[in-house]
Amino acid sequence: MSLRAQVLASYKRLLRVHNITFKAAHAETRKQYSEARNVTDEAEIKELLQKAQDVAQYLERNIVQGIQKDDGVFDLQIDPARHELNDNNEVKKPYVPGKRVPCMGPGSEALPRV
Repeated sequence: MSLRAQVLASYKRLLRVHNITFKAAHAETRKQYSEARNVTDEAEIKELLQKAQDVAQYLERNIVQGIQKDDGVFDLQIDPARHELNDNNEVKKPYVPGKRVPCMGPGSEALPRV
C-alpha cells in the first residue's frame, strides 16, 4: 500500500474510532490532518502515521461510553472483544514521573508521557 493510501486509511480509521468513542474529536482529527497536509518528508509522514495508528488503537481499547440511566447510575457499554480489561492494581500504584501511566495498554507507546 502506498504511503498516501496508508495516510488516508489512518484518517478514515480515526474518524470511525471517534464515531464509536466520542464525536467531538472529529474536528480535532480533521484539524491535525489538515495541518499536516503539506508535509513532504517521508520520515516525518511515517512518524505521523505511526502516531495516528497508535492513537486509534488506544482509543479503541480504552475508551468506554456510559449512558446515564438514573441520577448517578451509568450503564457502561463494554465490549470485551474490543476493550482492554485490566484490574485496578496497576492504577492504584503511586505515580512515578517519566514512566508510562499504568492504565495505558499496548499500542500507547507513542502517546505523551505524563
